[in-house]
Amino acid sequence: MSEQEKHGAEKPIAALAGASISIIRLSGANAVAAAATVWRGKTPLAACAPRRLMLGELQNPATGAVIDPECLAVVMPGPHSYTGEDVVELQCHGGPLTAKLAMEALLANGARMAQPGEFTKRAFLNGRLDLTQAEAVADLVSATSRSAQRLAAAHLQGRLGKVVENLYHVVVEILAETESRLDFPEEQLDWQDPAALADRLAETERQLADLLSTQRTGEVLHDGIRLIIAGPPNAGKSSLLNRMAGQERAIVTEIPGTTRDAIEVMAEVRGIPVRLVDTAGVRQAQDVIERLGIGRSKDYVASADIVLWLIDCSQPVPPQMPPPDWDIGGKLLLVANKADLPGAVLDVPHAITISVKEELGLEALYDAIEEAAALGEGWRESAVAVNVRQSDLMRQAEEACHQAIGLLLANEWELAAAELHGTVHALGQVIGKTASPDLLDLIFSKFCIGK
Repeated sequence: MSEQEKHGAEKPIAALAGASISIIRLSGANAVAAAATVWRGKTPLAACAPRRLMLGELQNPATGAVIDPECLAVVMPGPHSYTGEDVVELQCHGGPLTAKLAMEALLANGARMAQPGEFTKRAFLNGRLDLTQAEAVADLVSATSRSAQRLAAAHLQGRLGKVVENLYHVVVEILAETESRLDFPEEQLDWQDPAALADRLAETERQLADLLSTQRTGEVLHDGIRLIIAGPPNAGKSSLLNRMAGQERAIVTEIPGTTRDAIEVMAEVRGIPVRLVDTAGVRQAQDVIERLGIGRSKDYVASADIVLWLIDCSQPVPPQMPPPDWDIGGKLLLVANKADLPGAVLDVPHAITISVKEELGLEALYDAIEEAAALGEGWRESAVAVNVRQSDLMRQAEEACHQAIGLLLANEWELAAAELHGTVHALGQVIGKTASPDLLDLIFSKFCIGK
């Protein structure tokens, strides 16, 4: 064994199990009984120590056929489990067929197929998660950048939910006092001064405004930036896409017009998830296929968040500029590529000068993309960022809260109570305290099966 091999042998090896191991999850009052029909070990599943992996054999009870001779099982009794119910997880070795056979055996012996998001929905209904944490589970699964993953993990820890929960209780306390004034108007109870109540609501309104200011960050980290790379043929668009994506996704040749259709790939720029689209070169079309590709390029540009219009700065600049009838507006970043070539113009007005081949100027380009994303200061350090659903409800709560402040100061207790009820209801929907069954069905239907 060489010294290099010896050095490597000292370290534990690690890899994603991928398709070689499948985890099947069961949850519910009869989860252990259902799993026990297919899993056999030295210790019966019902007698296994909680949260301890046990080795056994997975069988089809109808035929006695062995599905997996070395299947690991773990029992997690409720309420201290993910769903708050009894949970069993089976780790099956083998490919998709082994998992399929295992599921067929379970479904034939008392289990049913889970609906999308049903495990997380049960966790919410059993009080293990609030609605912001439940949404964070889906965000964590779909995260395509480190920043999105970090934010989803923070929300799953309850960072956002705790803030909203505190605001909810503040408004509930103010509402309780407001309604006591309506119920006992002749009593001299220990009521707070209306101005003090209004001050507490004003602080709530301010905190809601702070949360709403994070909406842009939440949208971008969840959905990503749609960044279109466009420009004349042979300007280096495909090379730039490959460089930004960190992989060879687009064909690169010296022949103009190689890209006839759009190529999409997810990438990450400064922690921002970016959906890159390489489009067909824009010129006088040589044939009907190229004309269709250029038409699609125009459509992509119109739908973009940011357009990188790439030109070859070793060639005359004016003919390479965007056509005047293209809808680019304020989302254009002009990028002058091939700065390494002889005769390159390095001071094209309003352009970011780069060389994809020599990796020159790329950091300046990434700076410009981050600035154009308009996430605001401190977005990387923020532990919360609201999504569209949450922001809509918070905006309702903020407006109702604002109205209630003026009504409290005017001693309009009945009208103030109505606005406070609206605030409480909106905040309750954010964390799930007042969410309707239809809303819950809509949210959890977007989850993948198994979460």
